[in-house]
Amino acid sequence: GVCTWWACHFPISHLGFNALCVMVAFFTGGHLVCLYLYQSSFAQDMFSPAGLWARYSCPLLLIPFTFTVLYAVLHLYHLLKISSYSLGRTDKVLSHTHFLPLICVYISELVMFVCAGLSGEAAADNPLRLVGRMILHQSYICALIAMMVWSITYHSWLTFVLLLWSCVIWMLRARQRFATFCSPFILLYGLVLCCLQYVWAMDLETELPQHIGTMSLRQLGLDRLLFTLTFWLLLRQSVKDMFSRKKRITAPLQEVTTGGEREHQERQFCLVFFSLSLSESTGRNESILKVFGGLVMSLYAKYWIYVCGGMFIMVSFAGKLVAYKIVYMLLFLLCLCLYQVYYSLWRRLLKAFWWLVVAYTMVVLIAIYTFQFEDFPGYWGNFTGFTEQQLADMGLETFKLSELFTSIVIPGFFLLACILQLHYFHKPFMKITDLENVTPIHRLILINQNKMDLNPDLVQSTEEVRSEEEDLITEQGDDPSEVDGESNKCCFCAVCILTLFSEVIPSKWGLVMDRLMVLSSKFSDTLTHVQSFIWRVLELHIVKIVAYFVVWVALLEPSAMNLVLVLLWSFAMPYGRFRAMASCLSTIWVCVIIVCKMLYQLSAVNPAEYSNNCTVPMVNETSLQPDEMLNSTLYKAPVDPANWFGVRKDATILGYTKDHLLVLMLLVFEATVYRHQIHHYRQQQRSPPPIPIIFPQTTRDTLDKGLLHCIKYLVDYSFYKFGLEICFLMTVNVIGQRMNFLVIIHGCWLVAMMVQRRRAAIAKIWSKYCLFLVVFMIYQYVLCVGIPPALCIDYPWRWRTSVTIHSALVKWIYLPDFYTIPNSRNLISDFLLLICASQQWAVFENEKKEEWMVMGGENKDKPDPMEDMPFNPAPNFINCRSYLDMAKVLVFRYMYWFVLSVVFVTGATRISVFGLGYLMACFFFLLFGTRLLIKPSRTRLVLWDCLIMYNVAVIISKNILSILACVFVLKMQKNFCWIIQLFSLVCTVKGYYDPNSVSNKECSLPVEEAGIIWDSICFFFLLLQRRVFLSFYFLHVSADLQASARQSDSGEEDESFQEEQKPRQQTAFQVTCFVLMHHSDFTASQATGSDIVQRILDILKFLWVLFLAMVDGFTIWLNMLTKQYVDTSTLLSEERYLFIHNISQVGISLKQTLSDVSLSLVSYDPSELILKCLFGAQETFLIIINVETIFVLQFVQFCSFLCMLYCRTFSVEELIQSREFYSSQNRLLKLLFALYNVLAAHSELVCYFIIMLNNLVTASVISLVLPILVFLWAMLSVPRPSKRFWMTAIIYTEVMVVVKYLFQFGFFPWNTEYKLKLNEDKPFFPPRILGLEKTDNYIRYDLLQLLVLFFHRDEKVFQLSDEEESRAQPEPDTEVLSMTPSTETPTDAEIQTDPEPNIQTNTTETLDTVKADGKKKSRFLRFLNNVYKPTCGFFQNILHAEYRAATDVYALMFLTDVVEFIIIVFGFWAFGKHSAATDIASSLSEDQVPEAFLVMLLIQFSTMIIDRALYLRKSMLGKLIFQIILVFGIHLWMFFILPAVTERMFNHNSVAQLWYFFKCIYFTLSAYQIRCGYPTRILGNFLTKKFNHLNLFLFQGFRLVPFLVELRAVMDWVWTDTTLSLSDWMCVEDIYANIFIIKCSRETEKKYPQPRGQKKKRIVKYGMGGLIILFLICIIWFPLLFISLVKSVVGVVNHPVDVTVTVRLGGYEPLFTMSVQQQSIQPFTEKDYNHLAKLFGENAVAMQFITLYSYEDIVTANIEGSSGSVWRISPPSRQELIKELLGSTGDMTLRLDWNFQRHVPHMFPNYIRAPNGAEAKPVSRLYKDGEEGYQNLTLSLKREASVNTTGAQEWWDISIAGCRESCGVLPMVIFNDKVSPPSLGFLAGYGIMGLYVSVVLVIGKFVRGFFSEISHSIMFEELPCVDRILKLCLDIFLVRETGELELEEELYSKLIFLYRSPETMIKWTREKNEE
Repeated sequence: GVCTWWACHFPISHLGFNALCVMVAFFTGGHLVCLYLYQSSFAQDMFSPAGLWARYSCPLLLIPFTFTVLYAVLHLYHLLKISSYSLGRTDKVLSHTHFLPLICVYISELVMFVCAGLSGEAAADNPLRLVGRMILHQSYICALIAMMVWSITYHSWLTFVLLLWSCVIWMLRARQRFATFCSPFILLYGLVLCCLQYVWAMDLETELPQHIGTMSLRQLGLDRLLFTLTFWLLLRQSVKDMFSRKKRITAPLQEVTTGGEREHQERQFCLVFFSLSLSESTGRNESILKVFGGLVMSLYAKYWIYVCGGMFIMVSFAGKLVAYKIVYMLLFLLCLCLYQVYYSLWRRLLKAFWWLVVAYTMVVLIAIYTFQFEDFPGYWGNFTGFTEQQLADMGLETFKLSELFTSIVIPGFFLLACILQLHYFHKPFMKITDLENVTPIHRLILINQNKMDLNPDLVQSTEEVRSEEEDLITEQGDDPSEVDGESNKCCFCAVCILTLFSEVIPSKWGLVMDRLMVLSSKFSDTLTHVQSFIWRVLELHIVKIVAYFVVWVALLEPSAMNLVLVLLWSFAMPYGRFRAMASCLSTIWVCVIIVCKMLYQLSAVNPAEYSNNCTVPMVNETSLQPDEMLNSTLYKAPVDPANWFGVRKDATILGYTKDHLLVLMLLVFEATVYRHQIHHYRQQQRSPPPIPIIFPQTTRDTLDKGLLHCIKYLVDYSFYKFGLEICFLMTVNVIGQRMNFLVIIHGCWLVAMMVQRRRAAIAKIWSKYCLFLVVFMIYQYVLCVGIPPALCIDYPWRWRTSVTIHSALVKWIYLPDFYTIPNSRNLISDFLLLICASQQWAVFENEKKEEWMVMGGENKDKPDPMEDMPFNPAPNFINCRSYLDMAKVLVFRYMYWFVLSVVFVTGATRISVFGLGYLMACFFFLLFGTRLLIKPSRTRLVLWDCLIMYNVAVIISKNILSILACVFVLKMQKNFCWIIQLFSLVCTVKGYYDPNSVSNKECSLPVEEAGIIWDSICFFFLLLQRRVFLSFYFLHVSADLQASARQSDSGEEDESFQEEQKPRQQTAFQVTCFVLMHHSDFTASQATGSDIVQRILDILKFLWVLFLAMVDGFTIWLNMLTKQYVDTSTLLSEERYLFIHNISQVGISLKQTLSDVSLSLVSYDPSELILKCLFGAQETFLIIINVETIFVLQFVQFCSFLCMLYCRTFSVEELIQSREFYSSQNRLLKLLFALYNVLAAHSELVCYFIIMLNNLVTASVISLVLPILVFLWAMLSVPRPSKRFWMTAIIYTEVMVVVKYLFQFGFFPWNTEYKLKLNEDKPFFPPRILGLEKTDNYIRYDLLQLLVLFFHRDEKVFQLSDEEESRAQPEPDTEVLSMTPSTETPTDAEIQTDPEPNIQTNTTETLDTVKADGKKKSRFLRFLNNVYKPTCGFFQNILHAEYRAATDVYALMFLTDVVEFIIIVFGFWAFGKHSAATDIASSLSEDQVPEAFLVMLLIQFSTMIIDRALYLRKSMLGKLIFQIILVFGIHLWMFFILPAVTERMFNHNSVAQLWYFFKCIYFTLSAYQIRCGYPTRILGNFLTKKFNHLNLFLFQGFRLVPFLVELRAVMDWVWTDTTLSLSDWMCVEDIYANIFIIKCSRETEKKYPQPRGQKKKRIVKYGMGGLIILFLICIIWFPLLFISLVKSVVGVVNHPVDVTVTVRLGGYEPLFTMSVQQQSIQPFTEKDYNHLAKLFGENAVAMQFITLYSYEDIVTANIEGSSGSVWRISPPSRQELIKELLGSTGDMTLRLDWNFQRHVPHMFPNYIRAPNGAEAKPVSRLYKDGEEGYQNLTLSLKREASVNTTGAQEWWDISIAGCRESCGVLPMVIFNDKVSPPSLGFLAGYGIMGLYVSVVLVIGKFVRGFFSEISHSIMFEELPCVDRILKLCLDIFLVRETGELELEEELYSKLIFLYRSPETMIKWTREKNEE
């Protein structure tokens, strides 16, 4: 009653509300009292629980508590409302409060109230309040849904009325008005049901009737009804609307809202729970909700139909498949077919379709609902005449409660979705899908702008608001579920909402909203462009996607029905006019397939009734094996005829039909895409692009504008340009995927087209090729379908005939078969080929059209691109001016080398005859190098086409040979294994044989070396490179290479010029510091924050700036290293540009200028020449040089080179732009360019490094040749290695690769798996030591070596001119000759001319004057001419070089020798046979030294001595001989002798490899020293050249090395010409060393001066003094700390392994002897340790000892009480012992055998300490009373009589006296001291005192020497200025080097006098400014 009162909108006063509360309180209290009283036994006896009154009261037990809670809630709500009204509102009448009796209604009202707030602001302005009011306004939707859910949840006749009622209301157009009208009746019906449910819920089964006639009342639903909650809301809203209408009628100025407007308002804002009611709302919030409502409405109008489609599929496939679900699917498929085929008819019938679906769904719901009642199954059976099974197939069956809910709720919600679509979204959907009436885009923009100008402060009339809403709905429908309208409206609504919020929200958040509005606008634009791009891509390619997926689905299940799909799309692809028809027919046919599959799943269909059982043939009737017959489709099971057509039984129908459903969806989506684009173009008011491209603005003219334009062009025209190559690749892909007989036909077509070579010729036969692909595709699919197996007829090749065709051959020929079923999925590659070929056919047709030629460019493949062309249309990109030019350089210039690398890898990864052909072809083209690129285009193409044809021939040959690899593999393994290895015959297609059956140890299959994957990759790159050759862009590359060749021929290149003022080289650290100084201003200005966060940010900024400065500094340093190379390269590139464009550098010809200069040289003085080069009007260079040492022509060339470098007056815009582009790059690219320049500038060093690395890894005879040639030829060549060397290296590497490749074949006996495994670790296995072993990565480094060699050859082509040839045959008409001094010119080197006369050798002089008188003489002369004389000339050039840049690298050589020495010492184990398990200390302590180690040490030390002697004697010949001997000796030792000694392969000996690497560095430095020559003067130690801290510390360290200073001094005295004695020499060296140290100190004082009178800084005092103090403290306490840490931290636990106890009584035989081993020695656990600590917890002394040990250090030795040996005592001794024990009054001693004696009482000490030494003692601290605490023992003599012996055996038992358990065991707890680890044993062995004596005192004595007797050396060390003394020492060195020995004596005497005369010393050491 209360709820109904509230729903009827009746008011209630404050007094009435209080009265109601009091009544509820009294009622509740009374019930609680009654309940309490009834708990007594008296009340229960009076009213029995089984009685009527008790049962009547039971349902009321929860009422008191419920009412109590309800009362409290209502009272709280009332108080809140009273407070709210008292704070903010003037009318305090409680009748206006909307108190809700029901909890859910109350909660909604309370939320609305709280949202309004207690601040007094109007509730209507709160958005949440408006949302709550909107929900209440649409309460009829909640009521209708509640009615449906009530009826579905509780199945009964009474709820069935609610279901019918709700369905009828849903179907009405004015459903809200009708629901409002019926709301009292609905509420009354619901209340009646509630009352009945309440009554029938009581325990009154006997009193209430259960049946009415034959019908059970349970079917009426009188047991569970509780769904009236929303009915009160509906009634309240109905009454409220009625009051509102009455008020509007009475208001004179307010318009009446008509029913049509109400319907329109419904359509606008009614959407389940998100409908908006705006007729009573005003202000800003109204505008926000209105815009948001429009957004939601537009989204649902477009996409709700997809929800309905998904519900169709859910209804059709949820649960068991029955007939009514098939009808659903049939309706759905009809709709989709009509949409695809006839769009306009579909639009006209769509509304009728929805009405039909709604009506059918209601019929289904009613039928299923009523069928659940008891008598209805019988009614349906009698009415239809169907059986129960047939009714179940129709969907009529009795369900359980859970199944019933699922069966009803899904159609129910589907009905709801369809009704929403029909009544709310159908009209806007029809509007937005109308292709005939499309609103142009400019009108949409104007409408949106008008909406953005909407003023939210204006209160508009209801009619205006609704008219705008109608416009909104109408205009939002201009784009059907597609891009422009969708994205525009969504983003427009978002912008509107953000704009309104920004106006409402205060200024701070308003700025945020403004920013969000800008971002949302940008996001809107981006989203629009992305969507347009996606739709355009789909428009162009959706048909290919559809075709691919349709055929893929058909291939997954080969059948007769799917054959139609393959047939349609196979013809539709090449013949485009049939594609639309194919889509329509495919849609219809797929629908038929889906319906057939669904019908076949009905239980009425029973395949067992009509399946065929085929008879198994006899053995002599078929070629099938017995196991094959069991797996044949004909005989393994009954054959269902329907399977051949494509239908079968399946457990899950959705999984079975999902593929065809996806096909159908994709076909429908294809139609949607096309219609969307039609709508889009009409909306944009433009026609589609004339050609099918994605970016219409992209043309051939825009290709070269930038990288982005190039990418767009490639996206648009990639297939137009490269479609033919793509088709060829797809053909190869088909061959690789299939590898059977049929693809040989594809190979034949490929050959037929490749031999045409011209695009026009291929286009003529392309149509025939497409037709072939169509027919061939259909034919292969027919083979997959085969004949119907229900005929029980096997194929003829399975009949028993004279020629047996087994299964593998059937599979390879691709014949249909019932056992070896053809793999239909492989045909997808054929269809991909068909798609590509079809597209290429279209390209052939389109490239003839003018618009395609204009937009995409011409497709021509002329061998000579410039034929009939006046100029090259492609811009020059060699001098890069953009990133696109860089990409072009990579593609058009360097791809050639990459392709050859791919060819090399293709051949190297597959060991076969075919791979050898690839290698030979690769070497052929590599040897050609750039010469091939500058050859005529036709010649180049012929050679390249030959390589492509070879590649194709290999692919086809491998396909043909697959019959041997797949079909006859077992026979080939047995008889022709060598053929398998020769051609790498392995089947790459699975299914031909069992892999285990071909696992033959004698003939293993090369599985990793088979296949055509690499052949396909090679084919791709070869085709790509061919297109590069045909490109106009490649002409620029060719021209640049021709210009480079012209430079090389003319000899104008020279990179070794000297700059006039070469700046001093800086280190990378100095450059980084300089760059960081420039960044420091920025960091200082930024780091101004004082707070912690700011400091952290400043630190991060500083670290980032530091990192950037390091990168910049490193880059600058690299550029400084390569500045000479970069300048030369820039000059040469500019010169090539001038050559190409025929531009003169100066006003007159350079050639004429040089000729004039050369002619004018004659008139100058031969002793001095002044050359004046005038360029322009003002710039002049004067060069004065000595002509006596330079040839005239060389001088002319040098001058011309300087003129070109320094006097460039020309200016080319292209070159300027290129320089600006490179200078504007980011740091990363600049760093990469700098690294590349370093590699390019030192490419010869890179080659040397790779050659050494290859030898280091390979370590074989075949790889040993090149390193020796490098060390003895290349590095010794003056001025650089000749072209002959590089060609020798290249050819030798290629020969080495070929030889290695040939020996990789598996048919060699040493390459079998058995042999390889047997000789796995043998270093002298012949193939291994020769470098011919079969390995996986046998030529990885060879490829790298080849690449760097060719890179050097092509990068330094101007250096590769053979110097010998240039000297031998000078060209008389050469324009400019080349002057090539050494490129390696150090900074401090000086040019030295050889003192001997010039010896000119002609290395290539031919012996034309010698006549061939005889055969032997001619051979000798040929040998003399080709070998002997060049060799002699080579060594003559080394020893008597004309120009030599003398340098001194002895210090670096000595450093590498020291590193090698250290490696030998610390890696000595690598130089012995079995020395890997020991260290050097243990070996030396045992006086054992590995022989190889000793030899290495002696050799290393000897070479250092010899090298020093040669250096001091400056013997070039000796150094050369020593280099040769050392190179051969070291390689012989490291690669042959050492592996024999150590029995380890060199490449497995990492230490030896490291030593060899540093030795290679030594060889390099040594060769450099030989080539440049020794310096003429050796002045002092190299560490004394600079006076800084680093040199000082290094020099001091050098002097600290024992005997090093003395050895060096003696060697210098021995091998240097001098008049000084050894003592005088040592005196000079000592003086020079001291003077150097003093000089460094004085330089430091000058650099960091200390003002007078100022105390020393703390940083100096604590920095220096603190470190000294810390050092001295550490030395003093080092022994204690070391011993303590050794035993506590790094000590090793040393448990005993054997414990022996011996008990001896007096001098008699031992009584007891027992030993226990590790089994009885148990380690302590943590629990035992805690128990021990608890036992001695009160004894502080004992605990102090125990805590020194951890539980890991303690063990328990459980000694058995019985002696381990019998007591062997003689009878006399036995009697004497008895007599002594009985009669003696003295004490008997009992001895325990670990050197202590104890009396019998207190004998056994059970706590023993085992120290590091040999003596183990008891732990006295664990015994309080000392020895009295030892345990007592009981000794018992045991005797046992023996049957076999005459006497008895006796032994003693010992047990602890007084023990209670385990008395037979003596537990001995042993505390084990830790021992030092072996690595520290050499120090720990000294002990504390030993360390003090041997270490501390020695170091103390050494330190005392620094601080004592300082006063004695003051006059020699405290010298203010030592420059004069230092100069005197240097003068001594200088005159000694020049041979002025008398002057040396005089200067030495002067030096001695200076040190003898203090007065003179004072004068000589004064500061210069004091004089």
